[in-house]
Amino acid sequence: MINKNNRFDKVTRQKHFFVSQPEQIEHLTKQVVKGGGIALTGCITGNTATFGLHLLLGRTLGPGAYGLFVLGMTVIKIAQSIASLGLTQGIVRFCAVYRGEKDHARLKGTIISAILISLTSSVFIAVILFIFSDLISYRIFHEPNLTWILRIFSVFLPFYILIWITTAFAQSFKRIEYQQGVENIFRPLASFTLVGLALLMGFDFDGAVYGVVASWIFSAGFGFYFVWKIYPDIISRIKPIFASKNLLKFSVPLSLAGISYLALNQMDRIMLGIFSSSSEVGKYNAAFIISQPLSLFLFALVTIFSPIIADLFNKKQFTELSRLYKIVSRWIFTISFPFAVILCIFSKQILSLFGSAFTEAWPVLIILVFSQVALFSAGGAGAMMQMTGNQYLVLVNTSAMLAVNIGLNLWLIPQFGKLGAALATAISITVVQIALLIQVFKILRIHPFSVGQIKSLLAATLILIIGMMGLQATKELSLNLVLHTFFLLSIYGLSLWLLGLDYEDKKILRAFKKA
Repeated sequence: MINKNNRFDKVTRQKHFFVSQPEQIEHLTKQVVKGGGIALTGCITGNTATFGLHLLLGRTLGPGAYGLFVLGMTVIKIAQSIASLGLTQGIVRFCAVYRGEKDHARLKGTIISAILISLTSSVFIAVILFIFSDLISYRIFHEPNLTWILRIFSVFLPFYILIWITTAFAQSFKRIEYQQGVENIFRPLASFTLVGLALLMGFDFDGAVYGVVASWIFSAGFGFYFVWKIYPDIISRIKPIFASKNLLKFSVPLSLAGISYLALNQMDRIMLGIFSSSSEVGKYNAAFIISQPLSLFLFALVTIFSPIIADLFNKKQFTELSRLYKIVSRWIFTISFPFAVILCIFSKQILSLFGSAFTEAWPVLIILVFSQVALFSAGGAGAMMQMTGNQYLVLVNTSAMLAVNIGLNLWLIPQFGKLGAALATAISITVVQIALLIQVFKILRIHPFSVGQIKSLLAATLILIIGMMGLQATKELSLNLVLHTFFLLSIYGLSLWLLGLDYEDKKILRAFKKA
């Protein structure tokens, strides 16, 4: 299952684990900081717009109708994952490698192949979903009103997939501003704006569905425009060399892994919809949406780090890869962890944004926060495995954990409802991340941990104590809560400063100032 060519034997380590050039590490760090800064801006914008959209729908439609919308989006995301065939990861890896080798013929062939293959597969999956939408709605979720939602979403599925295909090409070129511009800025803002206008015009639930699919169409169009802008040779006379077989050989296992991982993340809502009501799904999803931004910094840095991993591994620059992995992981944990603590402290107050009916889901939110901590603590171990050619092992991990997750949901949801769904998700994600960390160490002989994480834990423990002491003074979500959050983050930052910053941390801070 593990490709022996990817192992670092003793001879390889002796040959390639030379003392890293400080200039190259600093250059790579600046690339990550600059690209990560752009990606972080995009992720913050996207998450804010997405949160605003779900908040708007939750307050306007109520838990029941909002739950129907969530179920429709859950099904379409799984359909998108199946139809994309893992080509987004294949594009990032092969385009980064071919670009580094200046092989323009294969570079052009890769993007054309990916577009044609994804269009064919998306139309096929869309037809199947349209035909079986009635069966899915009645027999699986027992929600007749879900049928027309699934049919509308299925018709526009190809546009939804093309968004990710075109933005993956921008990511492979490290043009994160274009990737984030479409994926995390324009699309979420367009969805929020169009849905908001539709609701204001009195279209209610219909307006939410049509507003979302309209944003897919516009976003796909922008994606194609940026592909041409980044790589004008896409329409030049350069004769493409199509390596579709290699692309699919790499991508399909990742597709299966991606489907398993997406199902792992969506199975809670699917099975909650099967065993409970759309209202319970709506309450659960409110907690889920609030917990998701905790991995925002992880995804922002992994966006730019992934093509760098592929390039460094291809050039056998393993020392640089190891040091950069530690730096990136330390900063992901350091920035993300205090927000996890704050979400746990003020879980009830934040859920009240969606309405008083949603506040009962506060234990669900706390459990889901722990699942996100497990995810960002691994520092992008999944990306390390994917970009170093260990996609089959990633597939085994996620498939095994999906089976465990389904079993846990079957056991826990009938007994504990939405709380059981949250427990199943948290356990599954944690086990997957532990497995990935072990495999990264066994295969690549590197790990993401350093003294910096211990300092972050100490600082976070302090703000947890202070925050719990001040919780009684924050009964409602108001300016008072905002001030509490700002105060706790200030204490966290001051604590880290007093504990001492590493030399590399100071370099990163300087790079952030210059970026």
